Amino acid sequence: MAARARLGKVYVGDGEPVRLMGVINVSPESFYKGSVRRSIDEVLGSVKQMVLNGVDIVDIGGMSTAPYNKTYVGVEEELNRVVPVVKAVKAEYPELTISVDTFRARVAEEALRAGADAINDVTGLKGDPSMARIIADYNASAVVMARERAPDVGRNPVERTINALRESLEIALNSGISEDRLVIDPGIGAWPPLNIDPALKGGEPLKGPYIRGDRKYPWYVWDSVIIMNIRKIREALNRPILVGISRKSFLERLMRRRAPPEDRLYSSVAAEAIAVLMGADAVRTHNVGETRDAVRVAEALRACIGRGPEACADEVVKLTGPSP
Repeated sequence: MAARARLGKVYVGDGEPVRLMGVINVSPESFYKGSVRRSIDEVLGSVKQMVLNGVDIVDIGGMSTAPYNKTYVGVEEELNRVVPVVKAVKAEYPELTISVDTFRARVAEEALRAGADAINDVTGLKGDPSMARIIADYNASAVVMARERAPDVGRNPVERTINALRESLEIALNSGISEDRLVIDPGIGAWPPLNIDPALKGGEPLKGPYIRGDRKYPWYVWDSVIIMNIRKIREALNRPILVGISRKSFLERLMRRRAPPEDRLYSSVAAEAIAVLMGADAVRTHNVGETRDAVRVAEALRACIGRGPEACADEVVKLTGPSP
């Protein structure tokens, strides 16, 4: 069966172009301050630019879940941030697919009621036991991230990611979410196992390089291994893959120089292009225009992997059109 799914009105996966998900943060705590929007007008201005740049989906978040910052806010605050924004974007762009980045079932339900099409759950449906049922009740789409309940030390990052995602897919299907509405996210970006995640209960931020519980794989090595094994994860689970790489801190380590999120644009688009070459079907990004161009180049070159010159030429022409 083809690895293809639907996020709202947008099909993702086999036979489809690589999709672009643009990030809209209404959470002042977010690690990249350039992504924060503090009013409805700012949000609508950003969405307008994203649409002009070819975005397929906008992802609205009202609470940062970066484990190395203090980001916890109460459910009422998250609702107050997210629901008015969903309503405003849906009113202005009724055909645009909206996802909401939340792990709380109550926020998900109110967002879906307000017009959202999909839920992007960074706990992989494991943080709130009601989440999967809410998504199923609204016949919505879901992005489920690879999150372990506790570290499965002794296995490598690819095995642990596949196992965590397989568990999330089982939760989804057993709860009645349609398989053709499920996209997986391998969780690039220092996401700790749920039993030590401060975002869930408001604990102190995590420190140190081994937050995934295995001293063989510091977080920046883990993320690098996952990017280079996207195709293996995709084939193991037969689901389209969305990756979120944009401006994340592992890039600073690979750059080998001090670089705050504002200085990680070029490394972001480089890593996003590599992820597409490795098999990613969708990219979640703060930089829709720049990412679009990198992704389209990688998508065209990906069509040539493992093919001879003639077959490569045929595939590239098919994607780009004949010479004028």
